[in-house]
Amino acid sequence: MAQRSPRKSAREVDARERVRARRAAHWERERRLEDLATDYELAAQEIGDVTEAAEEKIAAYAARLRGQARIAEEELRDRQARSVGQMLQLDGVRSVADRLGESVETIRKVVAAESASTQEDPAPDQSSAPAATTAGETPTGQPVTASATHTGTPHGPTLSGPAEERAASTREEKG
Repeated sequence: MAQRSPRKSAREVDARERVRARRAAHWERERRLEDLATDYELAAQEIGDVTEAAEEKIAAYAARLRGQARIAEEELRDRQARSVGQMLQLDGVRSVADRLGESVETIRKVVAAESASTQEDPAPDQSSAPAATTAGETPTGQPVTASATHTGTPHGPTLSGPAEERAASTREEKG
């Protein structure tokens, strides 16, 4: 076999330089592709970070709004209960239920919730409630008449005077 001469021919030098130029262009292209892929991956990670931060802010904001809504709902339910309580001072449970378009059981639950909240908080804020009435006035501020003084039960007026005597005598006759 023929041995190569230690001297390089011009043709061989040119060929090597073309190969090196192609390899350099290839490596430059590969380096650019690698830099672009790295930038893509960094952007994807930043998208994840931004999305996570936004979700945390949204969750915190939603929790704050839920808390505000819960407080507002409690205040409005207290207002409903006070209104029902005042209505029951003036009329019976069935009448109040019919007037409000609610069931008697719902009205009783509202009253029970009001009494439970009154027991929990013995001195509620009276700023939104009407002024306290005196013994001689109804909750609407009207003077109390003799017939109105015996409407103390939520189930309707109690018997007083002659009606009470008739009921007692009827019980005695039956018993």
